[in-house]
Amino acid sequence: MDFGEISQERRVRTIIVSDIHLGCRFSQAEHFLTFLKSVRPEQIYVLGDFLDGWKLKSRWHWTPVYTEIIDRLFELAEGGTELYYTPGNHDEFLRIPEIQRMLEKCQLPFRVQEEFVYETQGGQRFVMLHGDRFDIVEQNFQWVSVLMTYLYAPLLLLNSWLSRKTRRNGSRYAMCAFLKNQAKSAVRFFSHFEDKLRRYSELHHCDGIICGHIHTPGVKKSAGRTLINTGDWVENCTALVERQNGELVLESFFSDRVAPKYVFPAEVEPTVAV
Repeated sequence: MDFGEISQERRVRTIIVSDIHLGCRFSQAEHFLTFLKSVRPEQIYVLGDFLDGWKLKSRWHWTPVYTEIIDRLFELAEGGTELYYTPGNHDEFLRIPEIQRMLEKCQLPFRVQEEFVYETQGGQRFVMLHGDRFDIVEQNFQWVSVLMTYLYAPLLLLNSWLSRKTRRNGSRYAMCAFLKNQAKSAVRFFSHFEDKLRRYSELHHCDGIICGHIHTPGVKKSAGRTLINTGDWVENCTALVERQNGELVLESFFSDRVAPKYVFPAEVEPTVAV
């Protein structure tokens, strides 16, 4: 599905995204806005790091396209779309009870809480959350994560420059996406990330977990549970979409480069790790 060529809205049941990182100069917010304008969902779930509080705190960076994204979300809400938001490690200020109570008083058109349980049209139940609380680095050594974020910025700049020079199609940060996947693979290993997700879904009597945080879109089966990572809108530009016919599909903005990955029904056995 080429979002950039859609002239009218595509009606879908649910959109699930994470890690847009508004406030970070490397967010591919213009692509996310194009995507939002291409769909008319019944529900939208944002699984954390919609705002990059780390970057906004150190250096204010807000562009007109960010405001257009907020306006589009409000427009969808006014049209009947239900909005749900789980905070992540970059927007963890939204986890503060006083902030949540203030948002409730403002009667904003979205619901904020730590996690949700989502049921697909086919009856599959998923725990929905950001995922950072299962990451040993974030929970015990967040200063390392913050440091790596700043060290990673020059690589993103270099990747963007190379993409322009070579006129490469697809994400301008594809090389960095590969490097981040390698780094996050180590985090997943040492954190026992996937085992924790699987056990947590079992605890909630769900068929699996949908999360973000790792920035690597993918689907994995683990001991009868389905683990799905929605990816991000910095390196990969991906979203999990439940279509009107009940198909649950991991879609890429760059559809000419990345084929959709079907979760339900599965076209092939998923092999990409969360």
